[in-house]
Amino acid sequence: MLAGCFLAALIASAQAQEGMVQMGGTAKTPDFYVIQAGDTLWDVSTRFLGDPYQWPQLWSYNEYITNPHWIYPGNRIYFNLGDSLTPPAATVEPVQDVPYQPPPQVVATNDGDCDFPARYDDVRRGQTLSAPGVLGSSTDINARGRLIASDVPGSVIGEGSYVYLKLDDMEGVACGTLLSLYRKQAGAVKTAAGRSNIFQVVAEVRVIRTDDHVATAELRDSFIEAERGDIVGDHIAVDVTVDVDPPEGDTEARVIGRLNVQQALPSTTETVFLDVGTDDGVDVGTAMFLVAQRDGLAGRFAKPDKRLPERVTGRVVVVRADAHRSTAVVVDAADSFEVGARLVATPNRE
Repeated sequence: MLAGCFLAALIASAQAQEGMVQMGGTAKTPDFYVIQAGDTLWDVSTRFLGDPYQWPQLWSYNEYITNPHWIYPGNRIYFNLGDSLTPPAATVEPVQDVPYQPPPQVVATNDGDCDFPARYDDVRRGQTLSAPGVLGSSTDINARGRLIASDVPGSVIGEGSYVYLKLDDMEGVACGTLLSLYRKQAGAVKTAAGRSNIFQVVAEVRVIRTDDHVATAELRDSFIEAERGDIVGDHIAVDVTVDVDPPEGDTEARVIGRLNVQQALPSTTETVFLDVGTDDGVDVGTAMFLVAQRDGLAGRFAKPDKRLPERVTGRVVVVRADAHRSTAVVVDAADSFEVGARLVATPNRE
């Protein structure tokens, strides 16, 4: 144990030992002194030799003290005060029966494994996730027209409003038919099947009247404010109920698109699009970890540093999938991520 600085507190609690003068009152020099926790050679020299600057002598008189900053509880320092012809001297008797043992290093472990602490391995049964986005083409949403008018005098159209839909094809459209409104984001996404677009689901509408090429509908569930010019397409179920499980296996993927492209801070409930699908063993309910390999100073746009291990920063769950791509929702997040972020079922598998 390292010796400390405050001998006064030590002496107050020290017990008299064989051949040793009891501390307290006028200081007297004992035949020997047993080092206690908190002692320093400076304090011992001050207390028993009357001069703190005698500590080098205490050190030099015995080779046992290899470092003046390291003296150990249980060692005995024997004093010889000397006289006018003989200078003060001291010897140290090392503890033979209980050798000093440095404290063991404490290593944090995770169930016996030497790795990052477990993160996002909880199970959530029957969780409803919302994914108001589609990655694909106009054909995938069966785009058939536009919202051309509304009873709302302003430009922003909310729930409960009446909207008028100009449709190219009225087949299958009747009173009670559910349709969805979409808005295409700028830019395209490169996928294994070619270039695709991200369509944001704006709202759900229910048809209440049909005329030639125009359907009147009531705007029901909205995810963002509807606007004149929004695309009318087939109805899509935005909410999906799935079990959220810990990822497992050897699945790997990349984020190829984000519904909220301007978003920087980590966010649960965000919709992302992945470059894997059912042909890759991914289906509704598949969970994967978002991982990062970067120095914190490098910034969120930095390329992965392959020298570093993969650190789990989030978890996603797939809610829709086709052959080569899928839509997922971020259910846990601790760090920002960008398009191109890596996802794995088992971090640092190789």
